[in-house]
Amino acid sequence: LEYLRLSYCEGLVKLPQSSLSLSSLREIEIYGCRSLVSFPEVALPSKLKKIEISSCDALKSLPEAWMCDTNSSLEILEISGCDSLTYIAGVQLPPSLKRLKICHCDNIRTLTVEEGIQCSSGRRYTSSLLEHLEIYSCPSLTCIFSKNELPATLESLEVGNLPPSLKLLLVWGCSKLESIAEMLDNNTSLEKINISGCGNLQTLPSGLHNLCQLQEISIASCGNLVSSPEGGLPCAKLAMLAIYNCKRLEALPKGLHNLKSLQELRIGKGVALPSLEEDGLPTNLHVLLINGNMEIWKSMIERGRGFHRFSSLRQLTIMNCDDDMVSFPPKADDKGSGTVLPLPASLTYLRIEGFPNLERLTSSIVDLQNLTGLVLGNCPKLKYFPEKGLPSSLLQLSINRCPLIEEKCRKDGGQYWDLLTHIPRVEISDVEMSVDGREVREVREVREVQRGWRTILGLVNPYTLCSNSPTNEWVEVVD
Repeated sequence: LEYLRLSYCEGLVKLPQSSLSLSSLREIEIYGCRSLVSFPEVALPSKLKKIEISSCDALKSLPEAWMCDTNSSLEILEISGCDSLTYIAGVQLPPSLKRLKICHCDNIRTLTVEEGIQCSSGRRYTSSLLEHLEIYSCPSLTCIFSKNELPATLESLEVGNLPPSLKLLLVWGCSKLESIAEMLDNNTSLEKINISGCGNLQTLPSGLHNLCQLQEISIASCGNLVSSPEGGLPCAKLAMLAIYNCKRLEALPKGLHNLKSLQELRIGKGVALPSLEEDGLPTNLHVLLINGNMEIWKSMIERGRGFHRFSSLRQLTIMNCDDDMVSFPPKADDKGSGTVLPLPASLTYLRIEGFPNLERLTSSIVDLQNLTGLVLGNCPKLKYFPEKGLPSSLLQLSINRCPLIEEKCRKDGGQYWDLLTHIPRVEISDVEMSVDGREVREVREVREVQRGWRTILGLVNPYTLCSNSPTNEWVEVVD
């Protein structure tokens, strides 16, 4: 027997010891056994690679024999919907473990307690092979690896370090979590960090700048996160940085302009940051999103930086950044005088949204001969396109909540309709509120010439705003 699945065994209180003596067993899946309290305190079968436990409400603990067995082959441990668990291991995680996923466990407070529990051998090993750590919807989680038993108050938490082989760290929806780890200096493998919905998180681990393999950092909806890590960010391979809805964050990490490998920067809504450092942003960006950060936006305009320096920029999204801007691209000062700040010729996708006084797109838009996607949204006073029309390269034009320009683009007699005939897909839409308060898009005008436009344009704009998400985060379209 290589695969064992137990489901909805309502009377099962403890797994029989004989079930763990099956020498050929490779996978165990236990689902919906709501009376299951414990497992026998014996080592796992030597060939067992994966354990998945789900919806076992009464399960209080996992055997320490699983955690301390140096002959174990266990690589994957996934636990979900086990609300009586308060921790995963007393001392350590299994030394062979490569992937750990914990979700929807309402009372999990930490992964390892390390207090008053010892392996039978008296020796301690670390989970040196752990590569993927995923934790989400665990609202009682206060730390990940704790050196001491959790105190009654959360003011004196002491947090240990993450495993040095960890490649992916994903933590979502853990509202009490205060700290991820004390430091990350010992990690040479970490490639991705994704933290979201951790409203009590106050700091990021020190030593981020020493993570030579780190490629992506995404931080969202961490309302008490105050400061960026000391020492800045790693320069070697970091390609993507995204920060959303962190209302108390005081500044972006220092030295962003030195990140020569950074290709994607997303500064989302709810991040009230001051103006940029004098050196600004790295000019090698491919994707730039700025949403609701007026100071950063204006510092780029007032210092005459503009976007033309970003010679590799392909996707540019500007949202809710300037209540006074009348024309786009803007002019070189806040009074609307001076020369128009040019956009990089490399742009393939441009999104402009949430400018209440924007009236016109200037003629420099026409010069963007690589532009294939243009999105205009929530600009109630927008009424003028450039006299020469829109770029001949456009494959998609999307307009919503811009009533004046929408009227001019109507198929039945709109002033600008003839300027749109070369565009394979034109979408003009209104967004209305439904009874339950959600946004519902009603498409009024769509003209589609070429089939399969999503396949073509999916490469142009692989992200869309999820309007029903509580954090209004950007999510990848899988359409």
